[in-house]
Amino acid sequence: MQLETKRDPDGGWYDRFVRLVDDDGHVVEEFGKEPTLNELREAERRHGVRLNLWQQGLVCSECGNQITDRFSAKRDGELLCWDCASSAEGDEQGGLRTNIDPTKTVLSESKLFKKSLCDYVINVATGCRHGCKFCYVPSTPAVDNREDMLEEQADVDDPQKDWGDYLLYRDDLPERVHEGLQDTDFDDWKTTRRGRGVVMLSSGTDCYQDRRAAQITRGCVHELIEHDIPTRILTRSPNVTRDIDLFKQADGNLTVGSSIPSFDTALIEVLEPKAPPPQARWEALNELFKSGVPRFVSFSPTYPTMDCGDIRTALEWFSAVDPEVVFHEPINPRGINFEMCVESLREAGMEDEADQFERLTNTMRWKEYAINQIELVREVAEDFDNLSIHSWPSQDLIRETSGKQCNALKRMRKQVSPETFAE
Repeated sequence: MQLETKRDPDGGWYDRFVRLVDDDGHVVEEFGKEPTLNELREAERRHGVRLNLWQQGLVCSECGNQITDRFSAKRDGELLCWDCASSAEGDEQGGLRTNIDPTKTVLSESKLFKKSLCDYVINVATGCRHGCKFCYVPSTPAVDNREDMLEEQADVDDPQKDWGDYLLYRDDLPERVHEGLQDTDFDDWKTTRRGRGVVMLSSGTDCYQDRRAAQITRGCVHELIEHDIPTRILTRSPNVTRDIDLFKQADGNLTVGSSIPSFDTALIEVLEPKAPPPQARWEALNELFKSGVPRFVSFSPTYPTMDCGDIRTALEWFSAVDPEVVFHEPINPRGINFEMCVESLREAGMEDEADQFERLTNTMRWKEYAINQIELVREVAEDFDNLSIHSWPSQDLIRETSGKQCNALKRMRKQVSPETFAE
């Protein structure tokens, strides 16, 4: 299927009717004049196709010029050429400031092969509406080195402290992924032992956090599947189930996971204030399970408040959706993001929990906690026939150990996850 435009004889040169036609030229759907980006992206999902929106006769709602290259959209979905999008003011609704992300980056090499996750990442946006207090992303170069852009696009004063209050979309990313993959020499595709050439969406944001992000994600994933590229999707959002039909087309060369560090709803509401509740994430995994889509769990970062019973309860829930792997990592107390966790717990009146977190700022206490929790998760998992734990001991933790303990952690870190993809 493809878009077709027909000029309105009573209008100007770019005053055209837009419709979707099949390969035989039969009209599948009429959009009228100036369809919104939301209408076009939802038509892609409804009909199971990818529509390249470049050079299709679509016009900018602001200046009326034809869209032949980069584009974006207003919050209501009205299409904008790149010149108009770049000069447009951002929006604010419900405390969330939104705008376009001007970055030219499409596909980035990643060091997450060290966690056996991927060799490349695609981020569909900068920022994230979930606002998880422990999130390390705002301190990474991808965000921290772009302070001037963030201030200009979304009035961001402090990328870490404002995390959860800004979101910059990359609406035309599916078109740019399409173009980039056409020019890719796959003989040079990075494929490490642990990363296996996998592309992950997303490492710096939640790729299904809302409909707009989900639409961008679907287009990108469609392109990756078309090129038989192994793909990993990591999200906290139940919206991911909207694309089960697409995931099944990957024939096992794609896996979908959710981050569920705990099932303690009260604690999650404080530390992940705008994210969906853990039970909703599990229900999404269950839908993927019932649909036969390969899946994994990110049991990360787990908290010092969790005892053996809490860990067993979480693993019982995970076992019920039969994941290929459960990635696990204890929380690391470094950085201002950890300070924000403690502060948020105290503001919520959770003094005991805040004290347990704050104790981890003592290096020896954190080392003891982290090692004990890694060992406990692996030990409890042995009671389940279908759980494979892939531990993520940090380099900080390894540096604090020696001898057999250090060697054991290094071995864990070098392991390859048991996922098969389409081998």
